[in-house]
Amino acid sequence: MDRFQIMTKVVSGIGALQVLQEYKKERILIICDTFLRQSGILESVLCELHDSNRFSIYDGVKPDPSVEIVAQVITHIITLKPTKIIGFGGGSSIDTVKAAIYFSLQQNVIEDKPEFIAIPTTSGTGSEMTSFAVISDVKEKKKIALIHDSMYADMALLDPKLTLSVPPLITAHTGFDALTHALESYVAKKASFFTDGIDVKVVSLILENLILCYKNGKNLKAREAMSTAANMAGIAFNLAGLGVIHSIAHQLGGMFHIPHGLACAIALPIGIQFNCRQQETLNKYAEMSYQLGIAPRTVSLKHAVDLLCTLIKALRKEMEIESCIRELDLNIERNMYDEMISIMAKNASQDGCLTENPVSVSIPEFLELFKKLY
Repeated sequence: MDRFQIMTKVVSGIGALQVLQEYKKERILIICDTFLRQSGILESVLCELHDSNRFSIYDGVKPDPSVEIVAQVITHIITLKPTKIIGFGGGSSIDTVKAAIYFSLQQNVIEDKPEFIAIPTTSGTGSEMTSFAVISDVKEKKKIALIHDSMYADMALLDPKLTLSVPPLITAHTGFDALTHALESYVAKKASFFTDGIDVKVVSLILENLILCYKNGKNLKAREAMSTAANMAGIAFNLAGLGVIHSIAHQLGGMFHIPHGLACAIALPIGIQFNCRQQETLNKYAEMSYQLGIAPRTVSLKHAVDLLCTLIKALRKEMEIESCIRELDLNIERNMYDEMISIMAKNASQDGCLTENPVSVSIPEFLELFKKLY
């Protein structure tokens, strides 16, 4: 028996932020990063807020938000006692709000959840639609996946104009995050006809529009398509789950600070091939390849999946995304990487995303997967 519930109201399109004009005499806490504030992009939010509102801004969000940053936001929540919280930015900003709300409720810092408005400025994480958040334990060099219904945004505002200034590299990385969400949730244990339909459409939109956004960031039509695709992918993986690719990406990010979308891009083809050990997964990926015209139905299931992976690699190459760890400009030497593999394999085996992977993954198998990625 399948059950579906989409908890977040979505307002999408140019002018979506005008909804904020409805708020009056509220206490509003805005969470973002320093760049969004200093560049003036945050003004697109502030100019919509009525003068009767009292608001406070926390702009200390960093990529891969740490437990310490979440604690700082909780301090702001205690001080302001906000009636509304706005998460403005990429997945890091939105996840920071989610984690702060979650821990505030768990520790009885607040009695009731403030209304949570998520405003993404990138097209990748889909975090505005999920009950998932990922934060970093800097000391342990690992990422922690949180899952709880209290972390759903009450409303998501999607204005493609906010993504026009995203640089090509970030566009590529976030786009691959969304693509990975769709391809992983498509074969996850909780996948259904409902999420399958979403995922096929998402992959189609990304294959048609990501490279357009990469080459011309001002292409508003393509940006809007990518914004929609990322949002839809968030709906799908929130319902169906993710899997081994995200379990790997979380460790690469936690250990070596590899951007999440980049880690997904590197791990995606290898993860697909690994999961295709299971016949049902092979069948599904082949069917997607047939449906999207990537492979003709005259070729074998395996060949169809190989063509899907070849297309992913070609997209990665066209956007100058590295294909393995050794190509990264992060000074990750082979001996240092090998020393960390056992820790990453253990942590990946305990990652919250792994529970919905279509096949089980042992620690020795994770060891081999991490070795292949170098």
